[in-house]
Amino acid sequence: MKMIDTKLLDSSIWIAYIFDNKFGNLINTTEILLLSALSLFEIRKKMTKGNVPNREINEKIGYIKKRSLVIPVTGEIAENAANISIENNVPMADSIIYASALQNQAKVITLDNRFKKLKNVEVLKIE
Repeated sequence: MKMIDTKLLDSSIWIAYIFDNKFGNLINTTEILLLSALSLFEIRKKMTKGNVPNREINEKIGYIKKRSLVIPVTGEIAENAANISIENNVPMADSIIYASALQNQAKVITLDNRFKKLKNVEVLKIE
């Protein structure tokens, strides 16, 4: 199956954007971006643990949701993620994010090296 140009941004990309103003070239476009609902958990948790004020957290999460098509974790995604996790020794959350991208024929864009052995993934580096 050939993937189209749709991108699913992993939470690591959004976190780098929020905290370090990185990857604006990926986010500040007219392109439709996908996001796993699980990534909203990861992003909110990181901001909360980083002592970001609640008002700012809500603003940033609101922007992310406005900018992204949020993919819910369905039963099908969960079952596919279990197989991906077992076959590729990938942690649960990453497997769910990857399965969400596959179901939507999207490429995962991430900073997380745990994705590097999977197909249709681009692992970026912060420069």
